[in-house]
Amino acid sequence: MSHFRPNHRNTRHPKLFNFKGLGLWHAACIFLFLKGCYFWLPIEEDHPNAPPVIEYSSPEPENIFRIDTPAGSVAWVSVFDPDQGDVMEYMWTINGLGPQGTAQAFMSGNYQGSSIQLPLDPLYNGRVLTCTVFDPSGASDRRSWTIEVEEGS
Repeated sequence: MSHFRPNHRNTRHPKLFNFKGLGLWHAACIFLFLKGCYFWLPIEEDHPNAPPVIEYSSPEPENIFRIDTPAGSVAWVSVFDPDQGDVMEYMWTINGLGPQGTAQAFMSGNYQGSSIQLPLDPLYNGRVLTCTVFDPSGASDRRSWTIEVEEGS
């Protein structure tokens, strides 16, 4: 004759479901959800990401980037990002030559920026220099200039 001894943990409160970490409230919500009662908490984003903005640059927008000294010339952008604490990433590219690794970043208060110095080289003449700035969320802004190399400088 075998003796059956019930599990003492299950005698007081039998399990209605077997989902670890879920309580009775969760079970009621799941039941109501499956039966067609849909309750959604309002989706609210406290601070949506605002994209960075290139506010100032040299050269100015729509101007030509002239390389006209033996030491070359410098282009720079100054960026404002309304999302405090965001640190920007900058990508300087020249069409046909790809990304340029000689840029430097700077910070001052809420303004951040980057600059690049290009040498006097006829290789750059007629190409387009572009600076794209990215915030940590992937939002971006960009500015482009046509490069003009002054021959004989």
